[in-house]
Amino acid sequence: MNHIARLSASTLAITLAFAASTAEGSPAQEGSATTPLQLDAQKIKGAVRDAGVYHIATGTWTRTPGATANFGPDIIYNNSYSSSYFSPAGLAGGFSPGAKLIDEGALPTSLNSNYPNANRDSYSVNCIELGYCDLGFPGTGGWELTFYSDYEPCTFDPNPDATVTIGGLPAGGCWTIAVDLSGGGEFCLAGDGGDLSSASPTRFFGWGVEYIGTDGTAPAGLFLAGNPAATDPTFIPGGLPTDGTGTYYGPASLCSSGSTGLYTQDFLWLEDPAGTSSNCYFFGSYINNTSCVGPFRPYSSYQIEIQADTSICATSPGPFEYCQSNPSSIGTNSTIEITGSASIAANNMTLTATLPPNTFGFFITSQTQGFVANPGGSVGNICLAGDLGRFVGPGQVKNSFANGEISLSTAVGEWSLSSIPAGMGPYAAVAGLETNFQLWHRDITPTGLGSNFTNGYSVTWMD
Repeated sequence: MNHIARLSASTLAITLAFAASTAEGSPAQEGSATTPLQLDAQKIKGAVRDAGVYHIATGTWTRTPGATANFGPDIIYNNSYSSSYFSPAGLAGGFSPGAKLIDEGALPTSLNSNYPNANRDSYSVNCIELGYCDLGFPGTGGWELTFYSDYEPCTFDPNPDATVTIGGLPAGGCWTIAVDLSGGGEFCLAGDGGDLSSASPTRFFGWGVEYIGTDGTAPAGLFLAGNPAATDPTFIPGGLPTDGTGTYYGPASLCSSGSTGLYTQDFLWLEDPAGTSSNCYFFGSYINNTSCVGPFRPYSSYQIEIQADTSICATSPGPFEYCQSNPSSIGTNSTIEITGSASIAANNMTLTATLPPNTFGFFITSQTQGFVANPGGSVGNICLAGDLGRFVGPGQVKNSFANGEISLSTAVGEWSLSSIPAGMGPYAAVAGLETNFQLWHRDITPTGLGSNFTNGYSVTWMD
């Protein structure tokens, strides 16, 4: 659902998508999301000024501090605890200029027993508030923001559900700004499903930031924010988080300095346009200067508050994991990832499975989710039920070879959205229909040669 709303003849053009922001530091080496690399941060320069509220529908500003007309009324994500640092890495004035940074959080739904006040399964976003420093010439600031209904933390996702492009912003210092989307600029974010009742959720929403200002030589980046230990002294590391305060579904923050967004993680993804520094990063050795519980180093997350009205909006969530895999013979879990678009018209989806090297496997699918542990003596779990389909046509059964990967892409004709396999005969994807995927592969069991499965992933198709 990549709908876009643009304003012409305005210093602030807004499109529904949200890009990534970074911090100043030294170029990093390629790495994995399990071993994030450290970025540098800078202290916020001088007093933070309120730029006011920009109204999308009218192209006008409200300069009155604290103005809230047409906002909310619900705060659905509140990562407002300021660390007193900002980060220009990957944005402007730091390494990897032009990069995109993607952060993450969670939005509960009516399925979440730990958040009983959550009363909807999708959110119509009508306001965004953020803070940034831009030390360039006045009036040269700008950010592109991207939002993803379903996001795997610390990975790159090139297909946002919504994009917000803001240009001609104040610079020459540090600012807070509110962007009022009401009156036609609203966009829909899906909730994160029932697994927020777990201490280790697998579903998140993502949001990114990219610098689009016209200076680009001076440092510019978003405020760093968020720290559960600072915003809620009852937070227990490794336990069910007690952040998510300051929202319509959560309690008030115990820290007057702000809140930490629900399930924000202590790392983020930097997508380097040159490809040399794309990686998972964190910020270290920086101590916040608040007195709530600290001092602690700030979380690797950016300051943002997201507000929504009380309506349920129509959205098609991106692919999401609904069933986990068991460890394979090499000690790691075989996994599946779905990239591209759930849009039928786009016809661009790739199924990619990571499994032991030099192993044969093929994808399986069904419109029905299920769960059977160790079927037929397998060391894995089958997460499908009903009318099962197998991708066993010409060229579809593959070997993972040395890189331990098998993939099928519609873009190169390896499978088709108009002919998804099923036991009763192939069917075509239609908007609103759900299709679930796994990969079956050979594996070594305690008794010899056997099989295993990846995790299960679900896609809801859209036009």
